Amino acid sequence: MNNFVYKKSWYKLFLGKWYIVIILEAGYKELCENESESGYIKICGNLYFSSLCLPYPDSTSLNEEELNCFCKGLELVSAQIMDAMQNKPCLIQLRSIIFSDCNIQDDAFTASAVQWASEVFKFSMPKINVWFDDTVEPCGVYKFDFADGWLPYNRNTFPERK
Repeated sequence: MNNFVYKKSWYKLFLGKWYIVIILEAGYKELCENESESGYIKICGNLYFSSLCLPYPDSTSLNEEELNCFCKGLELVSAQIMDAMQNKPCLIQLRSIIFSDCNIQDDAFTASAVQWASEVFKFSMPKINVWFDDTVEPCGVYKFDFADGWLPYNRNTFPERK
C-alpha cells in the first residue's frame, strides 16, 4: 500500500453551555521497507505521524500542545492500530483539521484522534468519560477522563519526535 487511505471524522461534544466540534481528515498508509521515517513523529514501535495540513481556510493550524494532544490520542490506541496493520510500519498523516478557537480544549484533540482511529481501523471506540463543570469561571470547562479501565493517561508524556 503506497497511497494514503483518507477518512473524514467529526468529533462533537454538546454537554454544557458551549460545544466542541472538530472536523478532521487524516489518512494512513503502510510504510515501504526502504521508506525513511525521519521527519515523522514516532508514536510507538512502527507507528508514525505527520501533519501536512492544507492551508487556511481548508484547515486550521495546530500549535505544539494541540499537536501533542492529537498524537497522544493515537498513542492511546496504538495497540489497536498496530493490530489492524498486522504490526507493519504505518504512517498516519493529518491533512485537515477545523475547529473553533473559541470553543476548544486540548483534550478534545486527544479524543478526536481516538475516534478517528476507531472509525478507520474498525475497532470499538474506547469509552472516554466527559462531563461539563460549570463551576469553573467564567464559562465552565469540559473534563475528560481517558483512564476508564482501558489505558492510563498522563497528559505530560508525549510521543517522541524524530
